[in-house]
Amino acid sequence: MKVDLLPINKELVREIMLPRPRNCHKGTCGRVLIIAGSTGLTGAAVMASRAAMRAGAGIVSLACGESLNNIFEIKLTEVMTIPVKEAEKGYLGVEGLDFLLEKAEQFDVVLMGPGLGRQDSTMELVREFVCRTETSLIIDADGLYAFRGQCSLLKKCNHVPVLTPHLGELAALLNISVSELQKDRCNIIKKTAEENNVILTAKSEETIVAYPDGRMYVTTVGNPGMATAGSGDVLAGTIGGLWSQTKADGAPLAGVYVHGRAGDLAYEDYGNGLIATDMIDKIGKVLLEL
Repeated sequence: MKVDLLPINKELVREIMLPRPRNCHKGTCGRVLIIAGSTGLTGAAVMASRAAMRAGAGIVSLACGESLNNIFEIKLTEVMTIPVKEAEKGYLGVEGLDFLLEKAEQFDVVLMGPGLGRQDSTMELVREFVCRTETSLIIDADGLYAFRGQCSLLKKCNHVPVLTPHLGELAALLNISVSELQKDRCNIIKKTAEENNVILTAKSEETIVAYPDGRMYVTTVGNPGMATAGSGDVLAGTIGGLWSQTKADGAPLAGVYVHGRAGDLAYEDYGNGLIATDMIDKIGKVLLEL
């Protein structure tokens, strides 16, 4: 069955973005909590956090394992850190669940998953937190891994969550192969969003955003140089940073555009040698264009 895809372009995103009033302050420009990072994967948390700040969020806090806190204190300047009790050194677990649920109440949106690790206790934490928090959710990377083959569990969320899988992660969520997914990608993405009540941002060379009501969008920006480690972390952080600056449910569309356009600007400078942090540095220029 043919699926109608609407373009994610500058005109659409200009309609989605909310003007920032002159009397705003950091608390009204978006409060983002990022739950991310583990031993060997601290970079993912840093890139997501920096992207959220650069996308214009007023406050970004990173909840991380207490043994990693000093690393993040050194690497991040504007982002605040929240050390959390660990299941084992370098990894969060269910020991931190109640603390994180309480902290999340102070934020507009939670991004969960970049570089979080895949320990059993970490995966249990993700599933419990996602199904219990009252705060809006973006789930990425290892946060998605916790629901592999169990995508239907996401129907328990208190708000419609935004999922940001690449095609391998999406296939794992649905317990199918990537080749099966590729054969009927648009229809599978559409059906997944509708049946599981999620906003699905399916990353690929043509990123698609699907809504539970059947709306489908496809990006008009991006380039092969963006196929680089950390690109997805930057996208997830960008969506989080734009959460309070966009009309209802519009952050995934704005995030995909801003991320892709930032990638195009970085590509002009570095070609296929661009790295994910180059894209973060271009986000502000894209917001100026908008």
